[in-house]
Amino acid sequence: MFSFLKVFLIILTILLLIPIQYIFVQFKLRYRIYVPIVFHKILLKILGIKVKLIGKNNGIRPLILAGNHTSYLDIIILGSIMPICFIAKEDIKHWFLFGFLAKMQNTIFIKRKNYKTLENLNSINKELNNKSAVVLFPEGTTNTGKKVLNFKSSLFNLFENNDTLRLQNFSLCYTHVNVMPIDNRTRPQISWYGDMNIISHLYNFLKISCINVTLVFHPILSLKGLDRKSISISSIKQVKKGISLAFKNA
Repeated sequence: MFSFLKVFLIILTILLLIPIQYIFVQFKLRYRIYVPIVFHKILLKILGIKVKLIGKNNGIRPLILAGNHTSYLDIIILGSIMPICFIAKEDIKHWFLFGFLAKMQNTIFIKRKNYKTLENLNSINKELNNKSAVVLFPEGTTNTGKKVLNFKSSLFNLFENNDTLRLQNFSLCYTHVNVMPIDNRTRPQISWYGDMNIISHLYNFLKISCINVTLVFHPILSLKGLDRKSISISSIKQVKKGISLAFKNA
C-alpha cells in the first residue's frame, strides 16, 4: 500500500473515531476503553502489522502490564489486544496530535522523575471500572530493540505493601520487515529512539509494506515478600527470556 494511501486511511480513521471517543472520554462513559481497541486494530491493518501472540493476557484487575519499549508502534500493538491505558511523561501531553491521541487513550501523565504519582493508579483503575490494565515501560525510554535496557526500580514502588495490584510482564519483539528477518539495516525503520526526528521516521516507516511482531505474555509474577528492586530484577529476567522465545518462534 502506497504511503499517501496509508496516511489518507489513518486520517480518515481518526476523523471517524475521535469525535465518538471524545464524547465518551468527556462524559466518562464505559465505552471509552473499547474504542481505542477498534482504532488500533484498524491501524494494524493499514500499516501491515501482523501480531503473533504467545501466552495469554490476564483478565484479573487491577493489573499492571510491564515490558520492553522500542517504538511508538508498541502502543498500537498493545492497544489492539485489550483495554489498556498508558503511563507517559507529562511532556507528551503537549505534543501536536500525539498528545491529543494519548489523552483519548486514557493515558496517565506523570511528571519527569516524579514517580510517586503512580500511587494514584488504583483510583484511576477504579475510575475505568477496573476493566483497563495499565501499561508501564520500566526502561523509561525507547531503544534500538536489540537489547532490554535496565528497568528503573523506582517505578515498582507501587507494588510494595499492596496486596491487590497484580503484575504481568510482556515481551514485544519485532521479528520481520517486508518478510525478511529484521537486521541492523532495517531495525532503525521500526525502532524510534535517541534524537530521531519523529516526522522523518514516520515517513520512512510508511514505506514498509509489512511487519511481523511477536508479543509474549508471561504468567502473573508472584510479588509476595519482594521489594521494588527484587520485583524489577524478576521482571527484566522474564522480559529478556520472552525476547529469546519470540525469536525462536518467529
